[in-house]
Amino acid sequence: MNLVIKLILLIIVVVLTIFLFVRTVDLDSGLINDLIANNEINENDDEHDNDEEEKIFIIDSYKAIQLDEEVIVTSGLKFKKLEYMTFKHEFIAHAEVINIEPLVSLKTEHQVLLAELKILKNDLHNHNKILKRAESLHKVKSLSTRDLEKNRADRDHKATQLSAMNTRIDSFKYKTRSLWGEVLTSIILDHEKQADFDELAAHKKSLILLSLSKKRTLENQQQKVFISNLNQRETALIASYLDQARHVNNPLHGESHMYILEGQRLRVGMRLFAWIEESGKSVEGLFVPESAVIWYANEPWIYTKHEGDLFVRKPLGNARRINKGWLLEDEMLVGDDLVVTRGGQTLLSEEFKWAIPDEDDD
Repeated sequence: MNLVIKLILLIIVVVLTIFLFVRTVDLDSGLINDLIANNEINENDDEHDNDEEEKIFIIDSYKAIQLDEEVIVTSGLKFKKLEYMTFKHEFIAHAEVINIEPLVSLKTEHQVLLAELKILKNDLHNHNKILKRAESLHKVKSLSTRDLEKNRADRDHKATQLSAMNTRIDSFKYKTRSLWGEVLTSIILDHEKQADFDELAAHKKSLILLSLSKKRTLENQQQKVFISNLNQRETALIASYLDQARHVNNPLHGESHMYILEGQRLRVGMRLFAWIEESGKSVEGLFVPESAVIWYANEPWIYTKHEGDLFVRKPLGNARRINKGWLLEDEMLVGDDLVVTRGGQTLLSEEFKWAIPDEDDD
């Protein structure tokens, strides 16, 4: 009996041993398969990361991104070779629309004086005729000497009044010149320049007082002056020089000059923005259109197309902002490369795409 029990126990132990051995082998195989699968996944991830990293390069210390030709086409990128241009440096001045009501008043006063002058001339002409007739009658004894002298006295009185009126008109002209200068005085008083005065009175043109800082001076009248009611250089219009101003509105300003500016949107008292072209040599450089500039870290940048599918991001640095773009004096920054004029923001997004973490990353 004991022998039978021992045999049964032995069989049970052998069966358990075989079961445990088979179970262990299966677990080891599963672990091995999992390790192989994980290794394959990691290799694929590494290959993917390598592909991503290989799209970012450093060229001449600048970051560059590589795009497939298909991506370039679908992104709508535009690029072209920059053109050379010349530019003169400018400095900023203060400008203001002047009220021409005093000019209108002076114009009216002058016309009244001229009308009175015309009346006196006509009166003197008539008195001269009367005196001439009286002298003829006096010769033939038809007019007394007393009446002749009275006619002569009347004629002399009119001549005196006419002389006084001419003096008033001359004084008026001197006063106007002292207040407004020779050029504006001629616009006010000369009949030949009535059309110029009418355009000012109708607000088709505006009278501008340009005031420079005390450290600046207008070296010559041919210096171009650009004026705008907005602080936007690209919208500014060229003003026409008139004369040096006889007064300033602010004692902190330096010399002042009068200009004429076309436009019907300006109103009396408006403060304007003015840019004055400096005399001297012009600056040469490459014109970068505004559409080519992207902003990153509060700095302007451009992308250049380098060797087919590479796009290099470069800082504009000391480029000068001008009308509708930038003047790039450092021509070596671009060289012979094309500049991306449309789609720069897309390139910037692609460049920093690698910095966005994957949602599945631990």
